[in-house]
Amino acid sequence: MGVQFSTGTGVEKISRQDGRIAGIQTSRGEVHCRYVINAAGAHAYHIAQLAGLEFPIVPVRHEYFVTVDLPGLDPSFPCFRIPDLTLYGRVDEGGMLLGGWEPAALHSDPRKFSIEETVPPIEPDGEVLGSFEEKMSSLFPGSVGARKSRVGKGWPTFTPDGQFIIGECSEVPGFVMAGGCNAHGISGSGGIGKLLVESLFDKAPSDYVKALSPNRFTETSWDWGVATVQARKIYETYYGIESG
Repeated sequence: MGVQFSTGTGVEKISRQDGRIAGIQTSRGEVHCRYVINAAGAHAYHIAQLAGLEFPIVPVRHEYFVTVDLPGLDPSFPCFRIPDLTLYGRVDEGGMLLGGWEPAALHSDPRKFSIEETVPPIEPDGEVLGSFEEKMSSLFPGSVGARKSRVGKGWPTFTPDGQFIIGECSEVPGFVMAGGCNAHGISGSGGIGKLLVESLFDKAPSDYVKALSPNRFTETSWDWGVATVQARKIYETYYGIESG
């Protein structure tokens, strides 16, 4: 279809003409285009800044681990979620992948590192990973003390309202957001792509798609401190069950 992927390429500048996106300057040269889709994860804040826009996209730490092969596990077992224990997992190469949601989230501030820098490094948090293992022990005692083959960790981005930021920005035509995915950037990528197409080309997009518009943050005022607390709460209460 004529698509080219350019890995290891830095975005340095976004150019506009008559108020509209006209292209990007990269570390490998200039690319002329009428649309730029910002799907840059923890750097989505910085890409938006290049277009003169600011969004409350808050990177929040998330971790999981994978054990070595364990008896009793079968690759055909389904993925699982255990809201009462705030855990999720699946069988991974004969071992158990186990992750969970922390009640006291850690975040990084995208305003304190630049687009030229890598996101802040994450050291595996033994206490947090151990709490996942301890919770799981009541259901699968074999996971207790199992050697870990690897630890996964990163900075998925969260928004104050827990909704994706998807669609074209009215303030800068041609600049399209696909960020703030609240830890569903990979698992929800197919659906995000579908919503993105609907937001751009459907003459009557659904109310849900309209609710994801980046304009909700560019056309209203918001505060970074408040937005950060709200974004962290989305993470901390992801499996929360409210009492009514």
